[in-house]
Amino acid sequence: MFHLNLEEIYSINFEAVPPYSFDLTLRKPAGWYWSTPNEEFKNGTCWSATRFNNQLLGLKLHSTGTTQKPQIHCTIYSRTKIIDSEKQLITRMLKRALKIEEKLNDFYKLSQKDPILQGVVKDLYGMHTVGWPELFPALILAVTLQMAPMKRSNQMMDLLLAKYGDQAKFDGKTIRYWPSPKTIAASSPEELKTEAKLGYRAKSLIEISKALTQGFPTMDELYAMDPQEAKQKLLTLYGIGDYSAELVMPKMGFPLDVWSAKIFNVLFFGNEPQKPRDAISTLKKAAEERWGEWKGYAFIYILNDLAQLSKRIGTDLTNF
Repeated sequence: MFHLNLEEIYSINFEAVPPYSFDLTLRKPAGWYWSTPNEEFKNGTCWSATRFNNQLLGLKLHSTGTTQKPQIHCTIYSRTKIIDSEKQLITRMLKRALKIEEKLNDFYKLSQKDPILQGVVKDLYGMHTVGWPELFPALILAVTLQMAPMKRSNQMMDLLLAKYGDQAKFDGKTIRYWPSPKTIAASSPEELKTEAKLGYRAKSLIEISKALTQGFPTMDELYAMDPQEAKQKLLTLYGIGDYSAELVMPKMGFPLDVWSAKIFNVLFFGNEPQKPRDAISTLKKAAEERWGEWKGYAFIYILNDLAQLSKRIGTDLTNF
């Protein structure tokens, strides 16, 4: 692990398309983080990190507006000077990852006629899905979620961060960030199995990291593709199947696992499935018919409002 002291380089002001709730977007009610599990969120300010051109950046973001007049101030920290052309690319990356230009009008119109989404949207008004600033962390998440309960996935991610990640020190904070593809590509499967408890996933992560170091498209380049083209590109990576690709792809699909399949079976059909994994294809079809292109947004909204949704339907969805 490298400990990097970063200095303030420059700041950017973003205007987002309303409605845009900074707090709900950057720190989801279910506790989901934006860029790294170790980022801090306090009093409307988020301290996080990312990489750009293999260079670790510290990020400090806070809202300077409201949900209806959203503005975000972002300060970038780095070890080295960033030239103007790089600033433009970093700005584009952050705008894309923060989803500040995404319009939710059609999703909200759809929700007005949908009994499941009506209350959910009211609870989480202005929440955007956000995207990963860079690709490798999203793939690490996808791989560590495969065939594992959340406690086990968190163990693997925590060990990867602690033993192979980097630490960005800036603005009085120390933020742990994900390992780079180069670091993981230089590791052996046996080492990752021992040090990060990855099991069979060690080979997948090494092969993925090698592909990324050899010129696989960046997240920004995937976003420029048609969603299905981007998904097919992700499926060429070793160990990435349909579920993992739908977690990572730019326009999120409907990435059901056993846990979420139980929840959506109750919402769609009123009962818990006897064999959740076998129900996934039926549930994906039902989501497509019901929500179409907004199924990914419906997925995120519902999973971030389970406690309130449970009260409305009279069934505890948080116990699955």
